[in-house]
Amino acid sequence: MVVSHNEGDNLRRTIHSLLAGLPADGEIIVVDDCSTDGSTACLNDRYANVAVVRPGERLGVARARNFGGQRAKGQMLVFCDAHVAAPLGWAAALAAALSQEGAGAVGPAISAMHNPQHKGYGMRWADAALNLDWLGLQGQTPYPVPLLCGCFIALRRELFVAIGGFDPGLVVWGCEDSELSLRLWTRDYACVLVPEVEIAHLFRPTHPYRVDWEVLIYNTLRMATMHFGPDRLRRIVAGLTTRSNFPAAFARLADSDAWARRQQIHAERLYDDSWFFRRFGMDNV
Repeated sequence: MVVSHNEGDNLRRTIHSLLAGLPADGEIIVVDDCSTDGSTACLNDRYANVAVVRPGERLGVARARNFGGQRAKGQMLVFCDAHVAAPLGWAAALAAALSQEGAGAVGPAISAMHNPQHKGYGMRWADAALNLDWLGLQGQTPYPVPLLCGCFIALRRELFVAIGGFDPGLVVWGCEDSELSLRLWTRDYACVLVPEVEIAHLFRPTHPYRVDWEVLIYNTLRMATMHFGPDRLRRIVAGLTTRSNFPAAFARLADSDAWARRQQIHAERLYDDSWFFRRFGMDNV
């Protein structure tokens, strides 16, 4: 499942890379999220196992992934960015890890496409501002990590449907991978890093679309509101109030379904956020 918005030649290269390791019965769904650069035209009717779907409005990452996921037929759903390079054997290795008992989502090591010695093996929150740190290698076989990077993440179809996919209230981009990882952990599903698979990701100084601080602050506030207990939520809010876009982001939050979704998430989970932070030694958050 590849979500693309004005990715240019990156999309074509990503599709070719994925096809090289795709099983014979696999499919690639490209969600063209209202691109204006014609980047998906090269895919139309060219590949038997590549389908391009076009929503009627701009959805953003989380909703576009749900849009594509609802149209997928496979038992393993892999969501990836439109600017990655995958090695041969990626699908089989991720499927094997996902078949292990307790695994909810799996993801590969991530390297910088133009600086491959820079690698990350899962992520964690570094502080109360929810800044992210990449983790180093912790083993040669699949092992649990706090957060998986959403640039390449796989789930079983049945679980994806059962949990309702990515949070549809997140706007444009930001927090969709962290929120999903946290939701899985608190429902007793592990997020597993598969170190033998390394995906090269194009890290860019700017996005090919507009992402402003109001959106990023809103997404952070939404995730914290849905998942965190009162004390941790107060710390997160206090850390964001100094941002100039905070009032607009908070107003957007107040007009959202975040509190109703919080009630649903808390009713369905087996562990709270404090358990998660203790589990991974992130009590400073």
